[in-house]
Amino acid sequence: MNEAVFFNPGDAIASSHDFKEARRSAQIIKAERPTGRQIVIAENDKNGVYAIYYADSAKQNHAGEAYHIKDKI
Repeated sequence: MNEAVFFNPGDAIASSHDFKEARRSAQIIKAERPTGRQIVIAENDKNGVYAIYYADSAKQNHAGEAYHIKDKI
């Protein structure tokens, strides 16, 4: 997945410099807080940090910071 999206960094549920750690955190969040909302792991284009967001918090107007979706849970 190499889809570019924009998120407000303040909306991140969690973040990490390691993809495996970010994925594990996303799985824990999904298990502990069951919801129908999809969770995405996105890499920040500027600093390479992986952030976890709810997919529906993506910005449609290119406001915020650019990320590339790495995984969806």
